[in-house]
Amino acid sequence: MGFGVEGRATFEFLKNSGGFGDDEIYVFDDDPDIQVPEGAVFHFGHIIPGDFDVVYKTPGMHPAKMVLESPKTKVTSLTNLFMANVKGKVIGVTGSKGKSTTASLIQHALLGAGKKSVLVGNIGTAALLKLSDDSLDTWYVYEMSSYQCELLYKSPHISVITNLHQEHLDHHGTLENYWNAKKKITEFQSEDDFLITPDNLDIETKANKVKVQSPAVKYETKLLGDHNQLNIAMAITAVKCVGVSEEEAKEAVKSFEPLEYRLEKVGEFKGITFYDDSLATIPEATLFALSALPDVDTLILGGQDRGISLTGFPEALSKSQVETFITLPENGPRMVEGITGKSIFHANSMEEAVGLAYANAKKAVLLSNASPSYNMFKDYKDKSAQYRHWIKFLV
Repeated sequence: MGFGVEGRATFEFLKNSGGFGDDEIYVFDDDPDIQVPEGAVFHFGHIIPGDFDVVYKTPGMHPAKMVLESPKTKVTSLTNLFMANVKGKVIGVTGSKGKSTTASLIQHALLGAGKKSVLVGNIGTAALLKLSDDSLDTWYVYEMSSYQCELLYKSPHISVITNLHQEHLDHHGTLENYWNAKKKITEFQSEDDFLITPDNLDIETKANKVKVQSPAVKYETKLLGDHNQLNIAMAITAVKCVGVSEEEAKEAVKSFEPLEYRLEKVGEFKGITFYDDSLATIPEATLFALSALPDVDTLILGGQDRGISLTGFPEALSKSQVETFITLPENGPRMVEGITGKSIFHANSMEEAVGLAYANAKKAVLLSNASPSYNMFKDYKDKSAQYRHWIKFLV
């Protein structure tokens, strides 16, 4: 159900497993022009006839889109298929923000300690495609979105939850549903497993619960911000559970390169430093970014409105060091409602936003949406590319 990256990976795995005999594998999708590979039967739409035993749903598809004609049809996922077939051990990482950085830090530290490690999941590589490298001594670091967690029937050996904020309410419906989806990562753990969380999260689990605090002495790292210090602490805790020493882990942290689109310095133009934080999809992420970059005096924010509450966000922005706010549709103007004593501009394109930034900034400009990018842009990468284009074009 859904034939994107994960759907194609699931098909290839099922086709190559050889365990289906004469059964046919159907691909359901709402794109009539989709290219279906040999060995698959294409079916347009999302209505599943009653004679289907199992449906592998692509993570991002809204559950309400799918109609099952039989209550006996089981809905599962690529993630469950991977968890049922993997021989190595899995470290699962989820959370509202910071999961990509934390997962990448874990894998970097494992590799630095000489352990066989593969990074998969929401970060961009379908997990099933990596099972060809599988062995008992392989550590899979699996970044799991709430979409990937919500159908889990088996938990990782080590689960990490970086934080829980409002996110993806358009998919899950309520904050409680969203948090419950995230918590599925630990639901099937045993007393032989580990759950790692910040010390302000109290989550019921059968696993060994390890609560982590921000370090009193900051780690030496290229990552910016106190929030990343906590991400580092959780990553180090995770690798220590598999035998990596703290000294080895700290050395890995020193050499870790920040990921793209997360507090990334674009460059200095006309005496103004530009930063790209286009993966900041919730208000908390934008506030973390402003705390990490005290020189920012101009902020570009706003994007798709997914129903997340903005209570307290304008007040927090008003107290920040930002002097100029440049908002983008559709929820940007709401983010600055009630702010006084600051310069506020409303832009309708990235060209206009960057032009306003050049005209008003004194030290540094930050693009940090506080929301997703899908209303005006294809995705966060498209938004980032347009931001960088106009920075250089208008210089």
